[in-house]
Formats: sequence, structure tokens, C-alpha cells
Amino acid sequence: MVNSYTPGENYSAQEGAFEGPEKLLEIWFSPSPEGMKDHQDLSSGEEEEEGVFRPDGLRVIPRPMLDKMLSLVKCTVLNMISNKEVDAYVLSESSMFVYPHKIILKTCGTTTLLYAVPRLLELARKYCGFEKVWRVFYSRKAFMFPERQVGPHRSWEEEIEFLEKYFDGGSSYKIGKELQDQWHLYLTKPLDDVLHKRNQKNPYLKSVMKEHEVRSGASTPATSDSEDPSPFGNAGHSYPDQTVEIHMTGLNQEKMRQFFYHHPEETPAGLEGGAWVDRQTGIDQLYPEAQIDSYLFEPCGYSSNGLWQDRYFTFHVTPEPQCSYASFESNIPVEQSHAHEQRPIEALISQVLNVFDPTSFTVTYFTSHHQEHHSHSHMVHSMSALNGYKRTNRILYEFDGYDLVYGHYEK
Repeated sequence: MVNSYTPGENYSAQEGAFEGPEKLLEIWFSPSPEGMKDHQDLSSGEEEEEGVFRPDGLRVIPRPMLDKMLSLVKCTVLNMISNKEVDAYVLSESSMFVYPHKIILKTCGTTTLLYAVPRLLELARKYCGFEKVWRVFYSRKAFMFPERQVGPHRSWEEEIEFLEKYFDGGSSYKIGKELQDQWHLYLTKPLDDVLHKRNQKNPYLKSVMKEHEVRSGASTPATSDSEDPSPFGNAGHSYPDQTVEIHMTGLNQEKMRQFFYHHPEETPAGLEGGAWVDRQTGIDQLYPEAQIDSYLFEPCGYSSNGLWQDRYFTFHVTPEPQCSYASFESNIPVEQSHAHEQRPIEALISQVLNVFDPTSFTVTYFTSHHQEHHSHSHMVHSMSALNGYKRTNRILYEFDGYDLVYGHYEK
């Protein structure tokens, strides 16, 4: 039986589990909006007909259907903004972004995110005619309170077992030295269709990643920039598919005062309070041209989505001292947003750190190979030093079509 939740209701707060680290799922039904028709074998014709190409793709799924799907996850929609490329939803527990060809769902607390998978596949088939899945990503930081998780999220092994019921060609990893700082990652290869086929062996398992521990002064791993070109992000795309995540703990409590609801005359809650936090913290100046949708919770907590062209960024903050945590995620290419900086990724990270002043943080920097902007050497030497912090771990990973740099830092 699925419980129902009213808009704005925070399920995790009800359960008393202030679990900041989010679960993050990306399902790509096609490599790009332009490639949906051919990849999904859709025909031209009247949009009402079954199996007919709809340019808006996943964005045509009715809102009530999305709400029912989110009820399985145990979260609700608080607000939504859109532009011509994407719909961005602020949720009671984090965020959702819906593109024509992919969906990104990010939820914190004790939400049961993976329960959305079968319903999403069903909705994509029913409303868009999507019979294939091109690629899947699922990731999360180590939980602060793993014993409070429910459903398929009680362990990483259980999460992977759940995903493998629906997808083939997947591999999973735990990245980082210390258990509490580890980042967990599951991803599939970029294939025509990774939907699970019964009685089919998985020839790709544990075969898509090379790991290089990168220490100070280490040489670049011997892989050229021309090898393993990304199947997307080149023709028709001036910048690669790129995601930066920053997971911060031990937040400066003086700075955290701005993320508490104090008094309606001083700090309004909801959307108005979210905009107030944006101005007070400088979050609204991180990407000055972006459209921002922010929400301040009662008694505390903050979520924000931003849209910049066809890219997004998002913040989520749990400010309480006993479990303080903040996350930042963006797929806006740093070479574009911080082009004036000599070291763009370091400049972006420093701006985010200035808002929260954490005692420790983890960064994952994921970028697809790109003929113009992919530099293996640059990835190796990125995030080598950040003022005021000591790097305790930095590793480069090579995947099919992607590079990933993982770094952990402490004061």
C-alpha cells in the first residue's frame, strides 16, 4: 500500500531521519532530443497515434502521472519552472528535471527513489512510445544514518540487485578510502537498449572502468584524448555532457543561520523565503543569468533549482549542527560558465565553498569525451589544490565515453 502525501509535506522529517545525502537517478531514453525519433524507431504522423514521434518526449507525461510516480518515492512537488528545453521541479525532498530524452530524479531522506524505476519505464512507454533505454546512472554518497533507510535502499548491494532487475550492461563501484566519505556509482554502457532481457548474460559487468589513483606529481595515465570518443556531446553540441557534484559536511553554523526559518517578518518561508536566502548567501550570483526556483522549509532547510539554457544546477541544505550537510550539483559546463577563469572547475568549487564553509567535502567531476573540450591531462590535474583545504584522496576513473575525477578534502 502506498501512502499519500500532501504538497509540501516532508516525509523524512516525519520519520525523524534528517538524511542529507541524496540518491540520484538518471535514465537516458536516447542520446539526445534530436536522436529520439531514430533511436526509438518512432514514425511521423498524428501525435495522438501510438508509436508516433512527439518532439517534447518525456515532457508530455501528464503532471498527475508524475505525482503518482513521486508518491511511490514518498515525496511531492512544491514548485516547477520551465524553459524551452527542460522542466525543473523542486520536491519536498530535493529535485527532478525532465528533458525530452532523459529524466533526472534526486531525493534525500528516507525516500524510496528506486521504486520510481518501473513506473517511469511504464510512463515513457505509454505516453512517449519509448521502448528502449540508452543509458542509466545511479549514484549517492554514503548515508549518515544507513539504518534508517527502507525498501531497496538498506544497502548498496540491495540497490544494485534492484537495478539489475530492469537493466543490463551495468557496473557498480564504491569510490573513496573512508567509508563515511565513499561515493557509490552504478552505470550502464551506452547501448541501443539496456532494458533487461530475461535469460541474457551480462557480458559487460565490471568491464567499463579503469582506475588511476592520482597523487601529487603523478604523471598522466597513458590514454590519449582521441581514444574512446563519446557517442554524444560532439556533433551538434559545443560542450560535453558534464556534471559536478559537491557534498559538504560540518557546515559553518554562523552561515547556516540563513537557512533557518526564524520569524515571518524576518525570514518568510516557502518560495519567498527561498528567494531571500538566494540574495543573502549570494547563490543568485553563482550563475547570474539563470532562472532560479528556491524554497525555504520550516523550521529549516533549503532547496533550489536553476535553469541556464538547456542545463541546470541545484542546491540542497540540511543546516542542523548534528547532521549538517549541503549538496551542489550542476551540468553547466565550467568552460562555458567560468570561461574567464584560468582554472574554471576550481573557481566554481571555491564559490560554492564560500557559501557553506564546510570542514570537509567531496567533489565528483564527471565529463564526457568531446572532440574540442575533452582533455585527459586537464582532468588529471584538475582540483589539485583548493585554498584552506588539504586533499586526502584524489582518483581518476575512465569509463566508456566519460572521465571522472573524485576528490576528498578536509580543513
